[in-house]
Amino acid sequence: MGGTSFQFKTLMILSFLLIWAVVAAAHVFYYAVVKRDDLLAETRKIAWREARIPALRGRILDRNGVPAAWSELRHDLVLERLPESRKRRESLLQRIAQSFPETAGKHLKPPHVLKHALSPEEILFYTREFRAWQEVVIVPLVRRVVAGPPEIQARIGRTAQNNAGETVGVSGLEREYDLELSGRAGRMTVMLDRNGNWSSDTLRITRQPENGHDVIADFVLPDRQGNDTESGNEEI
Repeated sequence: MGGTSFQFKTLMILSFLLIWAVVAAAHVFYYAVVKRDDLLAETRKIAWREARIPALRGRILDRNGVPAAWSELRHDLVLERLPESRKRRESLLQRIAQSFPETAGKHLKPPHVLKHALSPEEILFYTREFRAWQEVVIVPLVRRVVAGPPEIQARIGRTAQNNAGETVGVSGLEREYDLELSGRAGRMTVMLDRNGNWSSDTLRITRQPENGHDVIADFVLPDRQGNDTESGNEEI
């Protein structure tokens, strides 16, 4: 009786293991063969990102070829978000306060600009200083600068961003010659690491940006005796 019971239990265990092996093999076959292409496509969506490369807007020159409006690239250091972990969040805020004492004890609401217009040396420095914090990023910005007295600035006009994130002219010459001044944005793809940071060696430019053309106006800027003014009326 005891031997029969032992054989029955052994048979049950072996049957269970056989069923488990069949189910496991079916799952492996399903994900490795049937769903392989779909899973690979989903993985690429998660790991790869497509980004826009903004085109540089053309300049507005006076009759003598002196720039009256142009775009300048600058980089800001930005706290984009706070870590979800309280310990990590407190550690990051403490690290920020060490670099920027004026932020100590203050409630920083992301996105918060920690420092405007970084120099090339500062870009390298803060890249190293905050390499462990993906929440702090260096953001490139294109600033539209307008020179000359108020009456010339009024003729040049202003720019703004449309819903697609493109810079467009909304008044004056900026609007009148928007088609000539506007370029064509490029595209790139890049792979993200597990922290959401770009892997620079995977960056691929799929379409080169085409910068806008310069436009020559019919006015003449006054001599540069400190009379020219700058108006940063657009950032992208």
